Amino acid sequence: TDPSTAPPADGQCRHGMGSSCSTNDLAGSCGTGNSNFGDEPTFPEGMSRVDMLKEVFKYTDDDNSGFLSLAEFRQLTENMEDRKAMAAAKEMFDSADQAGWFCQKDGKLSLEEFVEFNLDRGKTMSDKEFTTQASVWFKLAKKRVITDAPVQPFK
Repeated sequence: TDPSTAPPADGQCRHGMGSSCSTNDLAGSCGTGNSNFGDEPTFPEGMSRVDMLKEVFKYTDDDNSGFLSLAEFRQLTENMEDRKAMAAAKEMFDSADQAGWFCQKDGKLSLEEFVEFNLDRGKTMSDKEFTTQASVWFKLAKKRVITDAPVQPFK
């Protein structure tokens, strides 16, 4: 077996910002190292993680509101037909959506929430792994446009 395609021995998902595959594998390819988009980075060498995430956010924010809706965030899931992956995306979205001192969660992600959440999830990833994951998200966000269609609940 090729070690680059085997699931990580520590149980960490290398395509889901560093946490367990069950809740953080937006790309839908946890542990396989496989993606429909290839492994070539789309970001220049040396680009900071923050700048990569800002680019991903920019292309994911289809309505240019400055926030990501759940529907926009879910477009970062490679297999949008996979109910388990979509439920995991909702769980991640809910975790990233932070309440403030005087307000409750608002059901949308700001750039700051998106960047902070993904930097935290990716802190155990190498720069190459992080760049690969961010590149997959970037390609997904560029190819998909989410409309105002209501999001179907996932149980």
